[in-house]
This record gives sequence, C-alpha cells and structure tokens, in this order.
Amino acid sequence: MPLVFNLLLLLMIFPLYGMGAKFLLLPNSAEQLALGNHSTLSGLSPVNPALFSVGKKQSSLVLNRGVWIGDANLIQIGFNQQSGSKVFHLGAKYSGLTGFEYREDVAQDDPLSYFSSYGLSLNSGISFTKKNNQFGFSLSYIKMGLYTQETSGFLFNTGYAYTLNSGLKIGLSLENLGDIDAFVSQEIKLPQRVISTISKEKKFKNYTNNLYSSVGWYKNSANIEYFLGNKLNWNYLDIFSGLLYSKSMVEPSIGFSLEMNTIIVSYGIRFGSQNLGNPYMLSLNLLLP
Repeated sequence: MPLVFNLLLLLMIFPLYGMGAKFLLLPNSAEQLALGNHSTLSGLSPVNPALFSVGKKQSSLVLNRGVWIGDANLIQIGFNQQSGSKVFHLGAKYSGLTGFEYREDVAQDDPLSYFSSYGLSLNSGISFTKKNNQFGFSLSYIKMGLYTQETSGFLFNTGYAYTLNSGLKIGLSLENLGDIDAFVSQEIKLPQRVISTISKEKKFKNYTNNLYSSVGWYKNSANIEYFLGNKLNWNYLDIFSGLLYSKSMVEPSIGFSLEMNTIIVSYGIRFGSQNLGNPYMLSLNLLLP
C-alpha cells in the first residue's frame, strides 16, 4: 500500500475509531449542544425518547446542521406529530468526514480516487403521557462506513420522566441497546449510556428559568460525565448555558433560541478542551399547522 495512503488512513482511523459508533451520542440540536445531555429536556429529537414534543402546534419539523470536533459534519432531521397524549417521531442523523484522497507515493496533480467515512441513523419512536408520567421508546437502523468497509445494525432507546408539582422533574434514559456487525479489521462497541437527570423550573413574572443537572454512565467505561445546564426564557427568546465535566475534560457551552411566528432559530457552541476545534450547531424549527 502506498506510503501516502498509509499516512492518510492512519490519520483518519484515529478520530473515527476513536469516535466509532459514538456518533450516536453526538448532539441532535443546538439546544442540546448548548445545554448538555439531560433526560428531562424535551424536544423534537431529545436524549430521552419519553420527551418527544411538538411545541405549540400538532406537528413540528426541525433541521439541524453543525460541525463536530475534527471538522466532522453533523446533520439531523426530525419530524414529530401529536395525536392525543401520544407524540410520534421520525428522524435521521448523519455524521461524516469527506474528501480523503488516495494517492501514490510519487508527485501527481490529481488523486487516484476519493473516499470518506460516515455514520447514518434512521429512527422512529413514540412517547405518551399519563398524568405526571411520561414514557417513550425509539428504534433505530444504523449504517457505518470506513474506506471500503460498511456495517449496519438495529438499536433500541427507552426512557421515563416524572414531573412533581413543585416544578421538579426527574428523568432516566437508556440508549443504544442492540447489535451491529463488526468491520473486517475492527470490532465495534456500541456506546451504551444511561443518563439520570433532575431539573427545576422556576417561573417569575416575565420569564421562566430551568436548571438541569445530569450524570451519564457508559458501559465498559469507568468514565462518568456530569452535565449542568441552564435555560432562561423571556418572551420569544431563550438563552442557554451549560458545562460538561469529566475526568478528562471540562467544556463550557452557550447558545440561544429565537421564536419568530412559526419559525424558531437556535444556535449553540461548545468550547472544546482538546484543541481540536469548537463544535457548533444551527437549528431551524418549523411549527406546522
């Protein structure tokens, strides 16, 4: 194999195998990126499938576009439809790197070919409410590619949330239960995660404040992540702030959301501590009739 290709493949495999199927854990929206992973945070594509929501209408469509560490592209689309106490969800998520070149180890103007790496998830789910209890689950088909190798599988997520009369809310979510075939040269370990959250909503005369606190545990890993988030709402404006803390990183994040008639525009950015760039996302939420 040509030397140049060896070097390129090594540089690519390091972040991809380092991330692997963990693209499933990347944020789905600007709000999630800015606030952190909380299993009491509702949305069109939340961490907790018990909290699928539609906003003020009976259906909503969201388009999310961003860049993750290492310039990996992030794209997510979600559609939610409400029927009585149930909310039905359809979504798709993509993360990938493109433009890698195959070259011989001699000078040449054009590469012999191009290749990329990617992760794709197609999912559907349902959430339903009974008094102060919320339940939900989702099923995902995922497909991953690296150079000439591809693999696929099915995953299951589930969650629960309970709202107390005092404005307190507790939630628990379990992600990525299932199975996926291995690459020829690499076994894939699914990033199974449990997130436990407690949040508090406080209403004032002109604004509402939500404070979130979460802990995330990972299978086959001693690393524990802690998330703190705060969401301040004033009329049509939301202001987000968050903090991710673990043994290996401390990353603050900020963002905002602005509602304009039937459109909500959101932006979030996280200040990475690994000197590999600052992930950011832009979300466009359309409130459908």
